[in-house]
Amino acid sequence: MLTHSEVLGDQSELRAQLQRDGGAHRELLRLNWARPVGDIAFDWAAILAATAAVVWIGLEMLPLALLVVANRQRALGNILHDAGHRNLCRTLRVNDAVAGLLVAPLVFASLESYRADHFKHHMQLGAAGGDPDLIDPPEALPRHWLSSYLRQVFSLRAWWGNFFGHLGAVGVSWSGRVGIAAWWFGALALLVEFAGAQFTLTFVGLWLLARATVFHLITTLREMCDHFGLRPGGILSFTRDMAVRGPARWLIHPRNNGYHLSHHLLPAVPYYHLPRAHALFRRLPAYREHGTVCDAYFDGPTAVVRAWEREARS
Repeated sequence: MLTHSEVLGDQSELRAQLQRDGGAHRELLRLNWARPVGDIAFDWAAILAATAAVVWIGLEMLPLALLVVANRQRALGNILHDAGHRNLCRTLRVNDAVAGLLVAPLVFASLESYRADHFKHHMQLGAAGGDPDLIDPPEALPRHWLSSYLRQVFSLRAWWGNFFGHLGAVGVSWSGRVGIAAWWFGALALLVEFAGAQFTLTFVGLWLLARATVFHLITTLREMCDHFGLRPGGILSFTRDMAVRGPARWLIHPRNNGYHLSHHLLPAVPYYHLPRAHALFRRLPAYREHGTVCDAYFDGPTAVVRAWEREARS
């Protein structure tokens, strides 16, 4: 079982190697507050545009609208993740104000609860009963990766968490849930005032339907890419980087969210610097010798799904 000391040990070793390499990582810790603000604005605009397409053109736009909204829900979740690490702005009040007003309640999240749970994920990575994001593997992996994936897709617990967020989560305070509900009440009142009842109802329906379907499918795949199929024993042994390019990456891992190993090794790196961090880490012995990097989702011997079926074929 992974321990707190093993997590810190992997981080300390990597940082020592970075220092010996010249400390080039320090530049990656610099924040550009305008970047996440612009990305949040883009996500809001894309979601409202998808809603407008359904309202003004018709239901034939629904499949595309669901894909767009679910993808932007995933992207906003990544912004929330950076806010949890204070990677939007190092000034905590500013960081939390941006996330609390524009991101967290929109995706049914309490920033305070998210930060606490995510800290446990980092510090107790892979520990049964300690890591809140741990996906329990079966005793023996199936012959085909799709069985592993569908097992999670049809998990009521996983779907519930992806759909309801903190509104349905155990351990979230009532004040946190009321805050989310109050934010939505105010936001929808403004939307009715400026866009009308039909647009607002379409927005709500599209938002909920996307979370219940496409968002759940994407998020399940994304979560399995992070750690599933690896053995606890350290950050380097239990976490992957997804060095994938192309449309699949834009859909599954917007905002560089696939560089999960790089993130765990140096959590203070903001999402827009993660590709550079990954390239830097690949020069280091600890990463080269022990890190897991996948360059594809489904095709080829290094595709991530191979690890979801490998033991059954050995």
